[in-house]
Amino acid sequence: MTDPIMDLVETAIIPDVFISGMADMENLGDGNFRCIFYSRQRAIYERGKFEHVIVCRLVMSAGAAHAMLKQIAHAVERGSDNTDDP
Repeated sequence: MTDPIMDLVETAIIPDVFISGMADMENLGDGNFRCIFYSRQRAIYERGKFEHVIVCRLVMSAGAAHAMLKQIAHAVERGSDNTDDP
């Protein structure tokens, strides 16, 4: 990316959350969106079945969503090249 690296501060331990997919993206109005992410796992009460458990909700501005999409596209493009070069 051509954006300058910003200083990031983690004042508390933020856990990683594994997601299998995105269930929905809601337009909250005023330029904000809510993304609902899920993880596919074996059903707790129904043997042999799977369920999709909501594991994360992100609320972000349209600008943040657009920047995230660009970064994801760039990372996927780089990953498909099988190289570590930017």
